[in-house]
Amino acid sequence: MARELKVHNNLTRKKEVFQTIEPGKVKFYSCGPTTYDFLHIGNARALVVGDLFNRVLKAFGYDVTFVRNYTDVDDKIIDRAKELKRDPIEHAALFVKECETDMNSLGMMPATHTPKVTETMPEIIKMIEDIIKNGSGYVVEGGEVLFNVPSFAEYGKLSKKDLESLQHGIRVDVDSRKKNPSDFVLWKPAKAGEPAWDSPWGKGRPGWHIECSAMAKKFLGPTLDLHHGGVDLMFPHHENEIAQSEAANKCPFCNNWAHNEFLNFGTEKMSKSLGNVIKIRDFVEKYGGQVLRHILLSVHYRARLEWSDEVLQRALDEVKRIHEFALEAKTYTSAANPSADGTISETIEKMMEELSNDFNSAGALGHFFSFIRYVKANKDKLSAENIVQVNNTIKFVEEALGLINKDPQAVIDALHKHDQDTSSTGVDAAWIEGLIEERKAAKAAKNWARADEIRKELTQKSIELKDNPDGSTSWKVQS
Repeated sequence: MARELKVHNNLTRKKEVFQTIEPGKVKFYSCGPTTYDFLHIGNARALVVGDLFNRVLKAFGYDVTFVRNYTDVDDKIIDRAKELKRDPIEHAALFVKECETDMNSLGMMPATHTPKVTETMPEIIKMIEDIIKNGSGYVVEGGEVLFNVPSFAEYGKLSKKDLESLQHGIRVDVDSRKKNPSDFVLWKPAKAGEPAWDSPWGKGRPGWHIECSAMAKKFLGPTLDLHHGGVDLMFPHHENEIAQSEAANKCPFCNNWAHNEFLNFGTEKMSKSLGNVIKIRDFVEKYGGQVLRHILLSVHYRARLEWSDEVLQRALDEVKRIHEFALEAKTYTSAANPSADGTISETIEKMMEELSNDFNSAGALGHFFSFIRYVKANKDKLSAENIVQVNNTIKFVEEALGLINKDPQAVIDALHKHDQDTSSTGVDAAWIEGLIEERKAAKAAKNWARADEIRKELTQKSIELKDNPDGSTSWKVQS
């Protein structure tokens, strides 16, 4: 029997006992990446949180069917492919592989299914047909299909937004073909040079929102137990998913909704549009994926994560400490007269209590550090049973949180290399990278004075900056 846990359900804005449609089984969908560019560490937060949910549910005894999609048809993909003079479908396929590389570097467990929009077109078209048949969709001139938002009486039940206020709040020129200003696109007519598929309304491609509804239904059925994504997706994406899914299927779409908060850099959300991003690939190359995963799970998923040099340095220290302990534990032998108390045997239960409280990874990690301190202080007093409990606890952290790599020595070696690289230059690489990212954010905000101050500060430390054509900034120590 699966262990009980409580989840903050954004549908009710309450922490509730997690109940599934079928006892012991979880139908779980998490919104995956749009494959138009390399992922940044803000994207990584949603990915790692989804992975955390999957791991914890499995550790609690649930049979989880976990679906995380790839959006490989989208305006961003088309625009980027045009810039690069590349076929949009080929461009998206390339970045599906790049995303997989990044996710593997973060120690993520494979999802049960990873559907792509391009592979789900029949299901998307069928769902749109059902929406039209049930009176919530309509076709306008040119073969565009729109969702009639006021036809869905419960619109706004997730975001708690009032439809009338939304209608009045739309200030841009509204398409005259729309019945209501808030109506959104289900199917777009084809444009020259863009990917298109045959449909009852002519050649075209789906709108963004309908894609996730169809992919979720294909693998999980009409009603889900848990749906996850970043808080920025709550409205309009998740709100529209609910409306179109329930209009098509005539039943509830999802019973529990969980959203992770932003990763902030300074006062701003990390995003490509602001230019204040750190790519997962670049971070992992310098510090390792284990460090990034540790940072992302060191705070509760519903709390904002403020990126700073101090956060990075603490993670470097803690990851090293954890993996050195995992190696040391392999050398423990039982004492002739063991005298360690019950603290060791209680740790997994304490961690599970934290994780059962809305996936509190930070609380669980706190108990693990207390455990490390106690075990190291009493390593000469351990019984054979204690040593088994130590190994079981390490295995639990590895499997339920992914915070211990299966090869601890490889992590330690990578951290040691980083320390050597830092000491060989005589400067703190993390501090330099932090200032470079702050300078990017300042330039994006047109705060030229601050950007110049940062360059001068680094120049005084004999650090030379080079702004590259692709928008990145590299640095070197002046000889």
